Amino acid sequence: MTFYCKGQPGELPEILDFINMVFSMHQAPHNFRTLLPKLYGESRPTEWCHYLAKEDGKIKAVVCVLPITLKHDGHTITCATVGSVSVHPYSRGKGYMKQLMAMAVEDMEQQGITLSILAGRRHRYQYYGYEPGGHSLQYRFNGDNFRHCASRYPDIPLTLRLAEAGNTMQIGEFCRMYSALPVHTVRSDQDFFDICSSWGSQLYAVEQEGTAAGYICGTEDHVYELVLEDETLLFSALKAWSALHGCESFTLAVSPYDSERIRGVSGFYERFSVQEEDNYRIFNYSDAIHFFLSIKSEKEPLTDGRLTLKIGDRSTLAIAVSSGKITAEPCDDAPDLCLTDVEAVDLLFSPASLYGRESSSPLFSVNWFPLPLSVSQLDKC
Repeated sequence: MTFYCKGQPGELPEILDFINMVFSMHQAPHNFRTLLPKLYGESRPTEWCHYLAKEDGKIKAVVCVLPITLKHDGHTITCATVGSVSVHPYSRGKGYMKQLMAMAVEDMEQQGITLSILAGRRHRYQYYGYEPGGHSLQYRFNGDNFRHCASRYPDIPLTLRLAEAGNTMQIGEFCRMYSALPVHTVRSDQDFFDICSSWGSQLYAVEQEGTAAGYICGTEDHVYELVLEDETLLFSALKAWSALHGCESFTLAVSPYDSERIRGVSGFYERFSVQEEDNYRIFNYSDAIHFFLSIKSEKEPLTDGRLTLKIGDRSTLAIAVSSGKITAEPCDDAPDLCLTDVEAVDLLFSPASLYGRESSSPLFSVNWFPLPLSVSQLDKC
């Protein structure tokens, strides 16, 4: 008999053993305790965010749903990042994942989640209402960039020093710097180090003459976050990262709304690309559109206009911009456009929607889309 439930206190070791086994059989060996310490580190009581399918008391499938909160200009939206999606190799085809995802989605809707994030294959997760969306800018650097461009930037000696989890004063300072960003995920001092150590990332202090000037974290070839008190240190900080790791090249991820950072790297990167992020499902379009349209309005003037969208079986949504004022609320008007949930994520939140859009489309008349949806890899599970 199959029993579907949430994880209970004391079950995390069993959950951890299960997902390690499944992912190690499917891909390379995995150790989620070190890969995701924010979820599976020592003394982490995170059983509650796991959905389990059990046969005769033994776990046969797992889905993890970890809530996170995005904040901008005093406004917040609650998101859910989905991960550790796994089914025992001998139990596939029994519908376990379909049932667990149905449970998770129902809970997310009841809990008022605005949007959900799930990495994985596009058409596999379209069945659950997810579609690729969001994007980040990926800047590639190599040693030649720093050597040939050195004369254009001030030579500011910086030291990158590996941070320690036990240095609570330092970690608290990093958390303060991060929380000062215009758009950020709400993180506690207690969770900050483990979040920045996710996905194989290492956290370093950026020091100028012995004083903390920011932090940088990532893997050898990919910088996930670089937060600086002074953006004039950008060239020197990335040069120091390149020297520290001695890597042939590395990538810096930049959010599409971080105009200052985009301008800062423009003179010395090697190559640039736009990377679509993960699969998204939007539960509350009104909140999501208002939140990310407000972010976009700070970077470029928005076209005045009004659009009415019918998405799935929801009430028609009227989106309007008038002299900078943004509204997104239900209305009784006939919709300008009727979309499925998958189509809505693609057209409103994916950079792919910029290409091939028909000139007759109502979306063509405004500069609102795609919305600058972007979530740090370190906050995902």
